[in-house]
Amino acid sequence: MTRGSAGFTLAEMLVAMALTLAVVSAVAALAAQTDRLARAQPRVMDAQQRGRVVAEALGRDLRLAGAGIDRGPIVGMVGMTGMTGPLHHAFAAVWPRRVGRIRADSPATARADVITLVYVPDTLVQTSLAAGHAASAGQMALSPCAAGAACHLTRGATLALFDAQGRVDLLGVLGGADGWPDVRTLGASAGGFASGATVAEVVIRSYYFDSASSQVRVYDGDGTDQPLMDDVAGLAFEYFGDPQPPQPPQWPRPEPGTANCLYAESGDLRPAATLAATEAGLAALPLAMFADGPWCGAGGTAFDADLLRVRRVRAVARLRASGPRDPLPDYRVVIDVSPPNLGLAGGGA
Repeated sequence: MTRGSAGFTLAEMLVAMALTLAVVSAVAALAAQTDRLARAQPRVMDAQQRGRVVAEALGRDLRLAGAGIDRGPIVGMVGMTGMTGPLHHAFAAVWPRRVGRIRADSPATARADVITLVYVPDTLVQTSLAAGHAASAGQMALSPCAAGAACHLTRGATLALFDAQGRVDLLGVLGGADGWPDVRTLGASAGGFASGATVAEVVIRSYYFDSASSQVRVYDGDGTDQPLMDDVAGLAFEYFGDPQPPQPPQWPRPEPGTANCLYAESGDLRPAATLAATEAGLAALPLAMFADGPWCGAGGTAFDADLLRVRRVRAVARLRASGPRDPLPDYRVVIDVSPPNLGLAGGGA
C-alpha cells in the first residue's frame, strides 16, 4: 500500500466498536426501561382507580355507621320514650367480625380483616312492636311507622329489633302484609322481645378480605355476598375510642333491679378501665379488648362493651400493581373516618 492510502488501524476500529456498543447498549436499556414503564403505568393507574372505589364505598358506609332513628316519636325502649338518635346509644353499630345468617363469626371473635357496619337509611320504617315477638322466624306485628304511615316492607329488607338491655336481633323480611311482615332471624336470635321494643329498617355491610380469591368482598348479612375489588394483597382495620367507659346518656339505664353489661342491678355503672389517650385525644383499642367481655346483648349479635367506646376507624387496603415480569410495590390506601353517629361531631376521611 502506498503512503496515501486511506483506512483505519486495528486500535481505531476497536475504539469505534466499543463506543458504538456503549451507545447501542444505552439506547437498548432506555428502550427497555421505557417499555417497562409503559407496561407498568396502566397497572398503577388501575390500582389507583381501584383504590378510589374502595375508599368511596367503605368510606361512605363508615360515615353512616350508627345512623339511627330520626323520625318519631317512637315509644318502646324502657326509659327511652320518643327515642331518636344514633343506634350506638342502643347497641354497637360496629363489629370487628362477620355478622349475619351465613358463616357468621362467634361473638367472642375479633378479626383485623373484617368489619360489620349497621345504620338506618332514609326510611319511614321506624316504629315499635305492637305485640311481643318470639325468637326465630315468624310473623311480626308492628305499630304504625313514622309519621303514622303504614309499615310497608319489601321482600329482602332488613330490620333491627332492639331493647333497653342492649339486645338486638337482625331480621330478614320474607314478605307479608303492611304492618305484619314475615321475618327470619339473621343468625342466632337474642331471644324474645316484649311489645314496645324498637324496630327500624337497617342496612348491614360486612367488608372483609378473602385471601383465597385476593378480593375485598361485601356481605349484606343475609344472602348476598359479592366482590368489591380484585387483586387485593390485604385489608386491615384499626380502632380508636373514648378513653373513658360509656356513660349516660350514651347508653340507656335499664329498669331498676335489672342489670346489663354496663349497669348493675342497683343501677350503678359497673367499674371499667380508663385508657391512655394516644392519638387526637383517643385511645388505641386493640382487637383483644373486643373479645374479653363484659358481654352486651345475646345470641349472634352479642358484643363486647368496649365496642361502645369506638369513635374512629382506620382501614388500610393494599392493592396489587405488579405484573408477571415487573414487580412493583403494592398501592396502599388508608381510609380514616370518625363516624359522627359514634359520638364525635363531623366525620372525615
